[in-house]
Amino acid sequence: MKLTKKWFIALLLIWPILFGLGVWDGEYAMSAVTGFGVTIATYYEQQLERLDKQQATIIRDAANSKVMMFVFGALILAFSFGVFFFDQPQVPLLDTIHLVLGTLLTLRGLLIRSAYEEAMMDSSKAIRL
Repeated sequence: MKLTKKWFIALLLIWPILFGLGVWDGEYAMSAVTGFGVTIATYYEQQLERLDKQQATIIRDAANSKVMMFVFGALILAFSFGVFFFDQPQVPLLDTIHLVLGTLLTLRGLLIRSAYEEAMMDSSKAIRL
């Protein structure tokens, strides 16, 4: 099943509302973050199908490498800072998994979007004879 633009916009509106309800109620807030990331990553991954396979593979590889650099840099630093300096010997595992997964998928989707837009602008500037 394809994620159409109408569903994409609807889900982009629903996930922040669910996050707000989750923060207020105390449950499902991090699941909403994960859902937001899955929505963005899925939609922009589908946009890559419009490009040729080689260009789509290059964009995916670039997005994946940037996401991994982000993981090993920022998230490890942030969690170690939180554990050591805020005197939190334990981090809730399930909430952490949801938060990290949602953050990574959102970042990957946004990286794919920017690379896709650049690729579309480059192809539109080409002079055709």
